[in-house]
Parts: sequence; structure tokens; C-alpha cells
Amino acid sequence: MSPTDVVLSPTGRANCWQLRADTRHHVLFDHPVDHVPGMVLLEAARQAAAAALDNSAMLPTAIASEFHRYVELDAACIIEAQPLPAATAGEQSVLVTGHQDGNAVFTSKVTALPPQR
Repeated sequence: MSPTDVVLSPTGRANCWQLRADTRHHVLFDHPVDHVPGMVLLEAARQAAAAALDNSAMLPTAIASEFHRYVELDAACIIEAQPLPAATAGEQSVLVTGHQDGNAVFTSKVTALPPQR
């Protein structure tokens, strides 16, 4: 709801953003660190999935993630989201990936219920 909680910056490409890691955020950076915390990457995955599904009120029912390496604070991290075919009726899933310096840094499969109309 607050602009200070947004962790994605537009890149001009559909379903693609640059990670916006504000180290002054008192919840996402609750103590000094030398890399982006996993909690920030999970929030980026949630926000990317909501954007890819065009559902800002999307609430995940599951997130399955793999972290391959640290995301450094001094280089751009690109976040991409790809909606997946429904595996179960009534659910939507999005595969979110993060890359930094050409290397995969994390993947998250975000699953949510479809929007209530």
C-alpha cells in the first residue's frame, strides 16, 4: 500500500523489473547486512507475481523458493515473472526468477487463488 514498501522498479519490459532494495526500510532490513536479505527476495517474488497476474490484492497460498547465491547490494538484480498453466483448478501460479551479473540468484514459484469478483 505504501510506495516505501515497493521493491520493484520498472524496466520497460513486460513482467520484468529491477530489484529496488532500500536498506533504510525498517522491516525488510531490520539489521545491517552486506547483501539483500531473503525476505526482500520473497517480497519481490510476491509483488512480481501480483503484477504478472494483474491482481494487486493477490495473497499467496504457497511460495516455493530456491536461493542459489547471495544478491549483492552493489549490482542490479533483474526480476522476471512468468505465469504458469494452472496445475489445479482454482489456483494461479507464477514462476519468478532473479538474475544478477548474468547468474541466477533465486527462483520462486508463487501460487495464489484467483481474484474474487
